[in-house]
Amino acid sequence: MWDIVGRSFCQHEPARTRVSGNRVLRITFSNLVPDLNGRRRWLACFLGSVVLAVASALFLSRDGRKTNAPRIVVLATWYSNGEQLVTFRPEPPGAEITIVDLVSVSDGGNAQPPTVRSFGHVFPVRNERETNYSLHFVAIPKLGASMGGRPLTYTPGSYTVAYTPTENAHRVRAGAAFEQNGIGDYVRRLRNCWEKRTLAMLRMKSYEDPTFVTTQPIKNAVPRAP
Repeated sequence: MWDIVGRSFCQHEPARTRVSGNRVLRITFSNLVPDLNGRRRWLACFLGSVVLAVASALFLSRDGRKTNAPRIVVLATWYSNGEQLVTFRPEPPGAEITIVDLVSVSDGGNAQPPTVRSFGHVFPVRNERETNYSLHFVAIPKLGASMGGRPLTYTPGSYTVAYTPTENAHRVRAGAAFEQNGIGDYVRRLRNCWEKRTLAMLRMKSYEDPTFVTTQPIKNAVPRAP
């Protein structure tokens, strides 16, 4: 009798163990569900905060660029050795002059010119009427600089260019760019590395695409000969 009861108890014990095990698994999983939901809510809140922060930074930086719209201030003009010389500085002073060219008086700089990107630099597309390519740098605010094998004078805070006049007046157009900061700086450096096919650009400052601004008409000292 005891043997029969014992065998019966032993036969039902594994079934009871399986039932208890299933209950434990269900309880454990049910306890994890709220935790998983909490993590998902936390992750959603975190991602939302990141998106909001990035959007705010972009909006504020755009607003800041509008407030600090670059321009160039002419400091002096004179004529020497058959060339018209113009000294100017960027405003605000933190703007970097990336390119300078000569345009006609009719170009008031009210609209940005069409541009082309080449090897990490942005260049304006010149109008067909703009045929004077004589402008070149004479002095820039960088020590030991040279251009075309010709050394340039160091002038802190200002630039000097020279050109051969072909009209009664011209305007100088300059591309002014602000230094890139934050994540955009690293993205731009990687882009410059790709465009110039060199890792050396990782060590160099990066700048936003330039805004092109023009001076007031500069009356040339010697007008074009008839």
